[in-house]
Amino acid sequence: MEELLNIGLLHYLVLSLILFMIGLFGVLISRNLLRIVMSLCILIVSVIINFLAFGCYCDKNMDTANVICVFVILISLIQTVIAIVILYKIYQKNEYLDAEKIKDKEI
Repeated sequence: MEELLNIGLLHYLVLSLILFMIGLFGVLISRNLLRIVMSLCILIVSVIINFLAFGCYCDKNMDTANVICVFVILISLIQTVIAIVILYKIYQKNEYLDAEKIKDKEI
């Protein structure tokens, strides 16, 4: 029973891969710009999980992996805030966030 509860590197990598595929699917399929930004956040979370897994596996110490992940989280937070502000300005001007309509609209 204890072998089933032992979580190794492979489990984290599979979780990271699943989250990455969900985020990639969301970016490629969605037409709504807000959903695309949320999918990019899911992609970043999968990268953070990957960093933590390899940091713990290779170094046997979480200090280096934690420092890297904090910087990645801060950068992704700034990126998300900037993207949401830009999307808000687009919504104020156009009243929709559909990427196809915005692309086809003349300036």
